[in-house]
Amino acid sequence: MPHRYHNGVLVHENHRVPKPMADLCALIGDFIQYWGFKKVHGQIWTTIFLSREPIDATTLVKRLRVSKALVSLAIKDLLDFEVIQVAGQGSRRKTLYQSHPDLIYVISQVLIAREKKLLEEIRSKQNELNALLKTSKENLDICPEKMDELEDMVSSAHEMLECLVSSGFIGNSK
Repeated sequence: MPHRYHNGVLVHENHRVPKPMADLCALIGDFIQYWGFKKVHGQIWTTIFLSREPIDATTLVKRLRVSKALVSLAIKDLLDFEVIQVAGQGSRRKTLYQSHPDLIYVISQVLIAREKKLLEEIRSKQNELNALLKTSKENLDICPEKMDELEDMVSSAHEMLECLVSSGFIGNSK
């Protein structure tokens, strides 16, 4: 069924989604992609966040016009990152979801879980490449000064993340 709008509201069965809401969900989805998530993660989070009441997966499927499988996988990811929470059960024992109430906590968890891990992986590969540079007899066409500069950038990013986390601005407390 193609998108159908009536007076600027997306109409799908009993789920009415204003076009600006659909557009907002799509744009936040685009923004979330920048951070390494999928667009649907942002769309689901926005829909849940803006909802007056906790909502179930079926409602998300109908409002966002995406597959049940896609919603199910995305919900699992969002729960793993603590971006959303289970809020209880609704009619027909459907699980209801709400957004995590503390956005700073959510951002911190994503930074801790993803960016910190990624920075540590980068550091590990840099060490591996540095070891290869020291032991290799062939010309690898890698500038040692640029390697040092890259190492400094990664160290600075890691230190900045550590400062944010340890300062309490971005913390581990719920």
